[in-house]
Amino acid sequence: MSHRNKRGIALLVVAAGLWLAGAAAFAQDQPAPKWEVFAGYSWADANAKINNVPLRNYAVGLGAAGTYDFNKWLGFTLDYGGHFNSSTSGTRIPSTLNTFMVGPKLTLRGEHFSPFLEAMAGVSRLTPDHFQQDTRLGAMGGAGIDMNLTKHWALRVIQADYMYASHRFGSGGSAQTGFPHTTVHGVRLQGGIVYLGGGEEEAPVSASCSVDPSEVWAGEPVKATVTPQNFNPKHTLNVDWTTNGGKVGGTGQSVTIDTTGAAEGQSYNVGAHVTDPHDKKAVASCQTSFSTKKRLPPTITCNANPSSVEQGGSITIHSDASSPQGGPVTIAVTSSCGASGQGTDVAVDTSSIQPGSCNVTCSVTDDHQLTASSTSSFSVQPKPVVQPPPTLVLRSVYFATAQPTAKNPNAGLVKSQQDTLTGIASEFQKYLAVKPDAKLELEAHADPRGSEEYNQALTERRAARVKSFLVGQGVPGDSIDTRALGKQEQLSGDNVKQSMEDDPSLTAGEKRRLQTNMRTIVLAANRRVDMKVEAPGVTSQLSERRYPFSAADALSLIGGREKPKVAPRPRTGTRKGTARKGTTKGGTRRKKK
Repeated sequence: MSHRNKRGIALLVVAAGLWLAGAAAFAQDQPAPKWEVFAGYSWADANAKINNVPLRNYAVGLGAAGTYDFNKWLGFTLDYGGHFNSSTSGTRIPSTLNTFMVGPKLTLRGEHFSPFLEAMAGVSRLTPDHFQQDTRLGAMGGAGIDMNLTKHWALRVIQADYMYASHRFGSGGSAQTGFPHTTVHGVRLQGGIVYLGGGEEEAPVSASCSVDPSEVWAGEPVKATVTPQNFNPKHTLNVDWTTNGGKVGGTGQSVTIDTTGAAEGQSYNVGAHVTDPHDKKAVASCQTSFSTKKRLPPTITCNANPSSVEQGGSITIHSDASSPQGGPVTIAVTSSCGASGQGTDVAVDTSSIQPGSCNVTCSVTDDHQLTASSTSSFSVQPKPVVQPPPTLVLRSVYFATAQPTAKNPNAGLVKSQQDTLTGIASEFQKYLAVKPDAKLELEAHADPRGSEEYNQALTERRAARVKSFLVGQGVPGDSIDTRALGKQEQLSGDNVKQSMEDDPSLTAGEKRRLQTNMRTIVLAANRRVDMKVEAPGVTSQLSERRYPFSAADALSLIGGREKPKVAPRPRTGTRKGTARKGTTKGGTRRKKK
């Protein structure tokens, strides 16, 4: 590649970089003119040789161009460049170069600068001294930057173009012969004034007003904003605010309106007057409005739950109250029977209220002292006369040693204990008729002999045996609870002795005789099932632990009577005529059958 070609390519790269830098730094969305006219100074270097003699640079030049803009980016340009150099000093050839080019132009329009690119083709006319002029087709391309001065005037700071054309010349004098050839790989630099005509007309200035929120409670602030349009963005605008709905606070394009003192349920106007201190013609006004809400009184409903209760029972007065504005409310309850209170739920104790109907008034007050009320009622019934439950005579029942057994769990109750349970079953059924929620609790015990596991199982069988007997006598099973205590809660000898002393059925002599065999009596007293009656509102009743010494089968509970002593067997073979058992009279022993 020749030095001249390299120089042209370098110029194109510089021009493109110049345009891109301007585009990145200054490009903005600006309106475009309809057409542009440029006139200014033009310097050029053809960078060409004739017969190896270079042409002189063009220090004198004129540039002119006209562009029709299709839109804000694309235009079509007609370009003229005239360059003259008639100086004969030096070794370079003076010449004249004129170019007439047309082509597209791409512009990025900014607020202050407008960089552009162009590519053109057309006519190149080169006239060296002593040669005939030569007109050929040529091409040109480059970039530049315009600095915007006003709407219609701009300064072309710089424009750099690459020029190309190929020329062939005839002889211009006797000293010159042949038809020399040269190629222009030149550079053109321009600067000057640009007139911008036509384009979009300036839109008239205007302003729009808005408020947020548009509906408030009196006393709440309102933000008012004005949005100016088509004013000069470089100028600081003056805004005057007016309103008939409160006080304007602040300055500028956004202010706050204090609505304290404004009436409820009214509409109020807000106005803004915008002026440009640098342009008396730039004036605009706008108006908007906001309204104040009207407060509504609160609402309330109330009811008594339950609506009827026996004297002494509890009633709750429940209220549902709210404010349409969503503010806090307070609730108060009054009544004709003296019941009162505050809050959503008011508990009423009717213990001190006489039987009859009671009217209730529920009142609500909101945070602006607006009120409302609702009514309800409840009735108090006389407390019914409750018959006291009959007196129960409870007796503990006793079992013989190791009774009942695992093989025969339904055994073990002697007749005297069955008679005792029969009477208790009859009396407890009468008791249940008055107190149906009563419970009969059975607690089974064992004497200290035997292991923990054995005695636990034994007391479980004793409790189950007593319960099954009572159920068989008509007592509901779900009214009986059982507990098997095993070796727990043993009676001591002193406990049993005191029980004997308190037993009115024993005489003094019987008590003395019983004390001689106290260990057996203590063991028997611990093989028992105690009873207890529990009922709401009634004092608990415990069974009396009185061992049935006077019962016919009392001895069977402590192991039965003593067995009679067995007489000693007579000596064998000591008495004549008496044969030993198992022998015959001759001394012969009989065989067993």
